[in-house]
Amino acid sequence: MSASILPFIRPPQDALMSVHSKVPASAMTAGMLGTTRNGHAVQVTADGLLLTVGYVVMEASEIWLTNNKGQTAEALVLAHDYDSGLALLRPLQSLGLTYLDTAPIASVAIGDQLSILGSGDKKAFSVELYALEEFAGRWEYLLELACYTLPLYDRWSGAALLNDAGKLVGIGSLALGLRGASSEIEPGNLFIPVELVMPYVENMRMFGQKPGKLRSWLGLMVEEQDSSIYVVGIYHDGPAFRAGIKPGDIIESVDQLPVSNLAGFFRTIWSYGAAGVALPLTIANGKVTREVILVTIDRNSFFMQHAGNPIN
Repeated sequence: MSASILPFIRPPQDALMSVHSKVPASAMTAGMLGTTRNGHAVQVTADGLLLTVGYVVMEASEIWLTNNKGQTAEALVLAHDYDSGLALLRPLQSLGLTYLDTAPIASVAIGDQLSILGSGDKKAFSVELYALEEFAGRWEYLLELACYTLPLYDRWSGAALLNDAGKLVGIGSLALGLRGASSEIEPGNLFIPVELVMPYVENMRMFGQKPGKLRSWLGLMVEEQDSSIYVVGIYHDGPAFRAGIKPGDIIESVDQLPVSNLAGFFRTIWSYGAAGVALPLTIANGKVTREVILVTIDRNSFFMQHAGNPIN
């Protein structure tokens, strides 16, 4: 009589950890995102590195991870990739060996039945991939392709989106309204594709960023309304602040090129080069129009050096 030993397959839930962050009250993002933040992180390497959505750990003075066994360890942010919105974490003590393999967006298609996992979940939450479309956020953020899912998973921050093979495709970022089959607006989620950072994990681990030059940042928040770009927030002592731009201003053009929507505005800004480039902007407020020169910087260094709250 012979016996065979079957390999023990750890459940994918073991790769999920809860994240608890403490942020100083003086932090730039404290007013918008709070001083206590909670979410999930997903282990993506055999040696314990995890991905989460960046805003959960942004400007944090303490970050704590807890695995499904209740074991806890403090963590460090190895890199915060503002372009994608994802952060790479390293626990100071090992919390487990289970990690999820990742897959590109090409592994899923609209209409696919996918799964969402969060820390503490006993079973996966079933969703449909509603759309693969661009997303522009007022905080100088643009995803060329984001995953939109239905129905709503209500603990979305940093949750794992898995394809039908159980591989990690996206990290949870937002809850938002999506127009369903009945034309009614239904609550759903936006997930950030992990393929935006996974090829660069080693560079992020060693140098704190993806390879290449850092993207230009203006230090403002903008919203699109009636084909106009309205400034709705300014970061104190950031490039826009120093250029004299104020909430309520309208950005009409960049180097005489008219801008009318968020995605087009961001692409125009970034087409002029990496952080440090000087941009001529046409600004309107009421009947008054003025020209300003805004010298961009990179967002990473700004948040490492400044504290305070944005002017709203």
